[in-house]
Amino acid sequence: MKEATDHKRVSPEGQVMGQQLARLTEPWIRRLAARGEPDERCKSCAFTPGTVPNGCLQTQLDALKAVVERVPFLCHQHDRKGQPCHGWFASQVAMRVAEKKRGPAPVTACPWDFSPPDEDTQ
Repeated sequence: MKEATDHKRVSPEGQVMGQQLARLTEPWIRRLAARGEPDERCKSCAFTPGTVPNGCLQTQLDALKAVVERVPFLCHQHDRKGQPCHGWFASQVAMRVAEKKRGPAPVTACPWDFSPPDEDTQ
């Protein structure tokens, strides 16, 4: 796989957002794995540091919106297409635990739309 910095969609802003998303999600993925829920992220997961989607601003904005609005963020990889992203799942577990401790999250909607799907090249 090419390094994330070699892809045209990767941007400095996307990389910063992706680093933060991964930083916040990784501990929950490890906790879930310790409790028997295996890490089933695809090889190009937006929640995995260093992947192209992890450095793509458009994807990171979609991932953040899906996390905050609790809309399933679905995998795009051909063999997992349409299944909920495991990184997104871990983020939802983290939010539920935080809300049990602190009460409801103050933000329930993001002021931007999800990006349109990529055109099918087939």
